[in-house]
Amino acid sequence: MDVAHLLAVVVHTIAFVIAWGYYGILGRIVLPALERSLDGQALGHAVAEIERRALPLVGLSGVLFTISGSYLLAASPRYAGLGNLFASGWTTLLLAKHVVVVAFVVLAAAVDLQARRIGRGADDAAQRRELARLSLATEVTTGLGAIVVILTAVAQGTQ
Repeated sequence: MDVAHLLAVVVHTIAFVIAWGYYGILGRIVLPALERSLDGQALGHAVAEIERRALPLVGLSGVLFTISGSYLLAASPRYAGLGNLFASGWTTLLLAKHVVVVAFVVLAAAVDLQARRIGRGADDAAQRRELARLSLATEVTTGLGAIVVILTAVAQGTQ
């Protein structure tokens, strides 16, 4: 394994873990703690502020993930080209993985938009409904991240 490939694998893995971990921690730890601790506008403002602070790191992770993943794909001898999506089990798994990655990114962007909007809720009940939707979206995003990891592991084991 050459140094560029090793660096790309490390950057790709760390970038994904940062993004995946953010949504997992947000949904499983941060949002439930805020919901039990804060009411009304304070709850909405806290969620929006957490998102504002996390967005640059999550965005950078997405950029690094995309660049390193593109390099890894192009450098792989198993990559048969864009038009050969079903050339082997590996390419089919990578296609499935990339479909899930796109779904992850789309849902993560929706979570980010919703988290920034949650501070504008009209009343406590509306804020709690929005928070419940946000919590569900983070759970689904985290689940999609787990599927990406599983597909990556399976693809690594195929010939």
